[in-house]
This record gives sequence, C-alpha cells and structure tokens, in this order.
Amino acid sequence: MEAMLTITAPIFFLILLGFLAVRHGFLASEALPSLSRFILYLALPALIFTKLSSMNIRDLIDLDYIFVYAVGGLLAFSITILTARFVFRQPWDLSGVRGVGGSMPNSAFIGLPVLIQSFEHTPTQAFAMALIVENVVFLPIFLFFVETMKGQSQANGQSSGAGVMIVVAKRLVTNPLLLSVVSGLVFSLLGLQLPDFMQQSFTLLGGAAASTALVVIGGSLVGVSIRGQLSQIGLVAMVKLMLFPLIASCLLIFTPNMDQDLKLAVVILAAMPMFTSYPIIFGEYGEKGFCASALLVTTVLSFFTLSVLLSFLV
Repeated sequence: MEAMLTITAPIFFLILLGFLAVRHGFLASEALPSLSRFILYLALPALIFTKLSSMNIRDLIDLDYIFVYAVGGLLAFSITILTARFVFRQPWDLSGVRGVGGSMPNSAFIGLPVLIQSFEHTPTQAFAMALIVENVVFLPIFLFFVETMKGQSQANGQSSGAGVMIVVAKRLVTNPLLLSVVSGLVFSLLGLQLPDFMQQSFTLLGGAAASTALVVIGGSLVGVSIRGQLSQIGLVAMVKLMLFPLIASCLLIFTPNMDQDLKLAVVILAAMPMFTSYPIIFGEYGEKGFCASALLVTTVLSFFTLSVLLSFLV
C-alpha cells in the first residue's frame, strides 16, 4: 500500500494544494475558469496532439480495448439510469444526468497523471483510445439521451430529434479534445510533422496540462457542499469508482490477447472519478448542485479507492 500511495499521493496533494490556494485567497476563484480554458483549449490539446502525431496509427487502435472501455461505460450508464429511475423515482432526464456521473471518467485531468505515475512507460495508446471513446461514443450518446428525455418531459414538446442532433453535433465539432485527437491522427496517418520550433512549443505547453488541471480541480471544490440526495450521490460514486472498473475487469475475459499494460490501463481509467466538467455541462438541466456535490464526494473517495485498486494492479 505504501508503494501505491507514492502514485496517488502526489496527484491528490496537487488537488489539495489547489483547494487550499483558493480557500485562502492565494489563487482567486475567478481565475479558475480562465485556467480551465487554458487546459481545455491549449495545454491538453497540445499534449494529445504531440503524443498522437508521433505514433504509428496502425499501432494506436486496439479493438479489444475499445470494446471493454465502451461496453463497460455504457453498462455503467444504463445501470445507474435504471436504478435512479425505478429505485429513486427520478424522471428519465435526471436519471440520465446521474448515469453520466456514473460512467464518464476523468481520464484527461486525473487519469493521465495516474497513468504517468503508475507505468514506467506511459501507455499513451490507452489514454488516446479512452479519449476517442469518451468523445465519439460516450458524449454523443449521453447528450442525446438526456436531451431527448428532457424534450419528452416538456409539455410543449419543443425538442425535436433533429434539434437534439444539432445540439450534439455542435458540442462535438467544437470539442477541443476531440479536435486534437482527430488532427493528431491525421498527422500520424499522413506522416506529417510540425516545424521543430512548433513541436517544441507544443511539448512545453503540453507539459503544463496535468499539474495545472489537478490544481484547478482542487480549487473548483471550494465552496461545494453536500446537499441532500446523499443516497443518489452514493449511487453515482459507487458505480463510477467500483462498478465500472469491476465491469471492465469482467469484460477482459473476452479479450485474452490484449496487451497486459492495456488491460491494466483500461481498468485504471474506468476507476477514475467523473470528468471535471460534469457540473458545467449537465448542471444546465437544473442539477448543478447535485452534480457539484457528486463530483466532490467522488473525487475525495477516489483517493482511497484508487490507492486500493492500484495496490492490486500495479
């Protein structure tokens, strides 16, 4: 366990540092949105692009890995929705919001730092495929479900199928992470290279992604309170931190030929807390307080669950 704490402790120390910096006024809370945009639109895309563009595209895609990650996430999403709907009697759209919390990992801001700490050679392939699944499979399906259910629950029924598709398409084509994945894959496929000075600049920029993201996560937890619906918050946290990685582990039975590092990585990434933008994107459905509370609880609990998980895997 002590060895595992050397992996998780630096990551959660930076989260704690960000929390304390904002809590005591060293870092203004008003600066967090700008730092988040820096990470989302500059640092993280630069990191993804430089990693993917330098890889051989034929070595990137592993269908077994994509199967485990995608099916595991969709099963976690469905289980959370059905539990919220039939146990907690939530409307379908709000059940969908809870389903997103139980199945959309924070692979970018927490998952990558954990992989860096856990492996001698970071499994960039696993991280890249996780981003592809999250942005091409999870996000469109989750948004489509919630938007559709919300439209059906409205008495005026203004949300048409075409309108939902337009909303989802706009979110996808403007997603900087997805754009960086696509552009990195194109450069890799065509054998293109940036000029040396741009490549070095992108490398420096990408190096700031992980540490800055962890500080921002900590700062964003300041002022968040756990308000009501504790049983539903517990449901989301349990599915995200325990059930999703358990499902992924079981699905590995069907992929005996997958590389061992990829097997470990897919379970580790499945065990990440939910993505940082959860309260931002899905708070628009009147659930910002719930989403923020669930993010706080799940992020804090993940320190313990990840430490235990890594003690068995790494």
